[in-house]
Amino acid sequence: MAKSKRSKTRQSAPQSPAKPAPSPLKRGRAPRGDGWRAGFAQGDITPPKGHTLMSGYGRERYAVGALAPLLAQALALADKSGNVAVLVTADILGFDRMTVGAIREAVAQRHGLAPESIMLAASHTHWSAGTLFKVNFATGALNPFYVRRLEEEMLRLVDQALADLAPARVAFQAIQTRIGRNRRLPQADGSIGFAINRDGHYDTHTPILRVSRAARGQSPSEVVLVGHACHPTSSGGIDKWTPDYPGGLRREIERSLGPDSRAMFVMGCGADAKVVHVDPKTGAEAFTADPKRSRQAGQALARAALKAMAKGEMTELPATLSMGSAAGGLTLEKPRPRADMVKLALSPDAYFNDRWWARQSLAYSDARKAMEYEIQAWRLGGKLTMFSLEGETVSDLGPLTRSFADTRDAMIVGYANVMEGYIPTKKVRIEGGYEGESSHRAYCLPAPFTTKVEREFKTIAAKAVKAAGKG
Repeated sequence: MAKSKRSKTRQSAPQSPAKPAPSPLKRGRAPRGDGWRAGFAQGDITPPKGHTLMSGYGRERYAVGALAPLLAQALALADKSGNVAVLVTADILGFDRMTVGAIREAVAQRHGLAPESIMLAASHTHWSAGTLFKVNFATGALNPFYVRRLEEEMLRLVDQALADLAPARVAFQAIQTRIGRNRRLPQADGSIGFAINRDGHYDTHTPILRVSRAARGQSPSEVVLVGHACHPTSSGGIDKWTPDYPGGLRREIERSLGPDSRAMFVMGCGADAKVVHVDPKTGAEAFTADPKRSRQAGQALARAALKAMAKGEMTELPATLSMGSAAGGLTLEKPRPRADMVKLALSPDAYFNDRWWARQSLAYSDARKAMEYEIQAWRLGGKLTMFSLEGETVSDLGPLTRSFADTRDAMIVGYANVMEGYIPTKKVRIEGGYEGESSHRAYCLPAPFTTKVEREFKTIAAKAVKAAGKG
């Protein structure tokens, strides 16, 4: 593997996307240099009012406005040998498999980059547009015209970021902090309730990647990437577009560092974590469900990152980059008999989302015995391994995945690439509850994963690290 191992109203025809400018890369590589080069681009992906359903909850929602713009961002990195990687982030619930394939195919044709060189990461805000084909329509069906616009904008940003490559320094640090709690609380009857569990696992590992560009006239002069493992579900019952707490984090970092800075966010393994605050009336912690407190949570996370950066203890990363990926199957249980699915689909008493899952599954048959799953591993400077993890990974998978790195530091880019379900550990699968069992219906999977899911996940992670090599 190479290192980058019908109304009568007249409507105007849709505009064809602009022809991309010639690629600044040759055969998938940037010119050699003395150090890192970095490029950045940012665009607004907020849907027009009433254009598409909002995604993320089991109720009909149409946005009546926006609290803050939804953003897509692209960060391109090239090492001294010309190896190139591009991270694209977007304020959406998740990426569909076909979107990932379309983006990677287009980038390969335009710039010659291999699939493992392109990493897509969703912030997973629940106040964004539907973008997934393989999701229960009751949680927010997609509008293909919005998805087309999203894909075209992401490709434009990749083009722009690669054209913007300029000399840079790259440094890394990880801190321990939290803005939430585990949401899986064991009940007396052995079931798992949806409530604050102060003793439940929460991945406090918070990576910070700082990219500083010194070339005169190059803007932005720096890009700060922060990751954290907590569900962006903290804005409450509003019907407005918002990036949730990641937006508050980005704005606070940019306010502090100045107008020539940009901030990016990536989710970690936070599938079973939610933002909390202290209720001033009771003095007890409560799940956050309003925009102001959501913004404050993002600001608190930003201040923790800014404080750490101010100490000047970040590790400088030498300008070497290698990338690899590995894929495999996560085995599914045997699906329910068709007769049981028909009974559920026709039942007037069934929970609405379950009834819709049954109907959708019967209409679009899915006979898979396993779900395809990919992990990417990027090695930066021989000191940092970045893992991309697909799906909604539970918090225990954070430290487990980082343990596979053979570098000094490691970080997770979660909710990456394909979003097709919750990914539990063996423990969570056995315990059940939403993340361990019933969430497969939200993603229209034919059945939950087997208890082999953690072992299968580990096998893929180990292969991804090996594929990345020693760059």
